[in-house]
Amino acid sequence: MDPALHPPINLRPLSVRPVSTKTVAKQLGKFVEDFQARTTAAQGGNTAVTVQLQKLKDAMQEELEKKK
Repeated sequence: MDPALHPPINLRPLSVRPVSTKTVAKQLGKFVEDFQARTTAAQGGNTAVTVQLQKLKDAMQEELEKKK
């Protein structure tokens, strides 16, 4: 018999603080670089995740350039 399913935990923020696209793009770029370094060293690279993160970073950079 299959184990009982449990719904996922419902997380609610305590507060919200707006963040600029420029700040998020910088942080995401740093994360992508760090993620690539860790996954390459550990398992030869997880290209599917890295490619999706890079696409997100590029889209945010494009949005930032459109605002200028």
